[in-house]
Amino acid sequence: MIDRRQLLNCGVGAAAAATFGLRPGQVFAQLSPGKPYAGTTINVLLPQASQFRAHEKRLGQFEEATGIKAVYTYVPYGQVRDKITTEAVAGSSTFDVVCYQDSWGPSLSLYLEPLDDRISKDGVDMNSYPQAYRMGSQIEGKTFGLPIRGHPQMLFYRKDLLDQAGVQPPATWDELVTVAEAVQTKTGVPGVAMYYGKGNGQQNLFLWMNYLWGRGTDLFTEDYSQTRCTEPAAVEATQAYLDLLLKHKVAAPGSVQFVEGDAVNSVAQGNAAMVMVWWWVYSVLTGDKSTLKPEQVGFAPMPKYAGGKPVSYALSLPFAISALSRQKDAAWEFMKWVSRPELEQECAIDKSDPNTADIVVVHTQSFLDPRVNEANHGLHAVAAKSLEGSRILPQLKEWPQIATTLEDKISELATGSQPVQEGLEQAAQDIDRILRRAGHRKS
Repeated sequence: MIDRRQLLNCGVGAAAAATFGLRPGQVFAQLSPGKPYAGTTINVLLPQASQFRAHEKRLGQFEEATGIKAVYTYVPYGQVRDKITTEAVAGSSTFDVVCYQDSWGPSLSLYLEPLDDRISKDGVDMNSYPQAYRMGSQIEGKTFGLPIRGHPQMLFYRKDLLDQAGVQPPATWDELVTVAEAVQTKTGVPGVAMYYGKGNGQQNLFLWMNYLWGRGTDLFTEDYSQTRCTEPAAVEATQAYLDLLLKHKVAAPGSVQFVEGDAVNSVAQGNAAMVMVWWWVYSVLTGDKSTLKPEQVGFAPMPKYAGGKPVSYALSLPFAISALSRQKDAAWEFMKWVSRPELEQECAIDKSDPNTADIVVVHTQSFLDPRVNEANHGLHAVAAKSLEGSRILPQLKEWPQIATTLEDKISELATGSQPVQEGLEQAAQDIDRILRRAGHRKS
C-alpha cells in the first residue's frame, strides 16, 4: 500500500491528492530547501512515451516545489542518440537533461556529467533499483544516469490455448518446447512467435543472450581479451535458441524473418500462442488493435535452464545531465524529483487518461507495491521475478558494430544454411578484428 505520508512528502498535486484521498503536499524529499534555483528553466530531451507524457502532466508539482520550470522536448526514438551526439559536438547547451539507452552509454559518456558526488551528497540509494538498471546507469565504474524508464523481458501467452492443451506456462527452456508442441498439436496454432530477422536494432540478440547467460557462458571474458561465443556451451545455447525453428518447428511461420514487432503482432492477431518480449507489449496484446480479449492474455517470468538461476536481458533508459548544461544544479534537482518511486507509482496507477496511462516503474519497491499491482493485474510482481539475475549488453563503445556482426550471423544461422559452430567462429573472427583495432586485443 502507498504510504500517505510518502505521497504528501513527494509533493502530490491537487488532482493526484483527490485520487488518493489526500490533501496536496508541498514538500519534496531530498530537494534543496529554500528554492535556490527558482526562475531557472531546464530542457529535457527524450523519446516519446506515455510515461513521459504522464510526467508532463505533473511538472507543475516540480515547479511549485522548486521554482524551476522543466520543458520536455521529444524526438523519435531512432533519432535520440544522434540528436544527443549532434548537440554535444556542436557545443550546444540547449538540453540540460537527456534520456539515453543504456547500451549507448559508453559512446556518449564524454557528453554526460558524472553523478557519483551528487548521489553521495544527497543520499540517493542506487540499491533501490534492480541489478540490471544499476549496471545500465554506470560506465567503467562511474554513474552517469538515474534509471527512469526500464523494460524487463516477460513471457506472454494465450491463456485459452494453453488451457485447451492442458498445459501450464513454461518455466524452463525445455518446457517451452513441450508446451509449444502441445498447443500446436491440440489447437493448430503455432506454439511461439520468435524473431530471428535482422535490420531493426539487433533484436534477434535479445533472447539469444538469455540462452548464453543461462548456460553459464557469455560473449566475452570480463576484460574483453577473449571472445567466448565459440565455447561448447555457447554453441549448445545458440543451437537450442535456433532449434525452436529449425528442429522442433514450433516457431510461428515467418519467425526466420520476423523482428520484434512482427512476433508481437503474430500473437495479437491470433497466429501464435506465446511470445517473449519486453513488458510494455502487454498493452499492445490487450489493446484495441489486438484481436484478443484481455482475459485471454497471461504473463509469466522468462524461462530459464532447468536447475539454473534466473537470468535475462533487461533494458533501461536513464536520465543524465548534459556535460554542457549551464544549469547543472537545477538539472540535478529535477533528476531527484523525476526519479522518486512515489512519482512512478502514481503514474503507473493512474489509468484516467489513455494518452498517459503507462506501466513502467524501475524501483524494486514499486514492482512489489500492492496498489501498482492491483492497477495492472499483477504484472509488476511477475516482472520482478524476470528481473532476478537480470543483466545488460556489453558496455563497449564498439558494441554497435559488434552487435551488427552478431545480428547478421544469427539471422543467417536461422535459415539453416550453415552449421552453428562454423557460423559462430566466423562471427568471432570479425569481432576479434573490431576489438583489435580498438585496442582491446593484442595484435
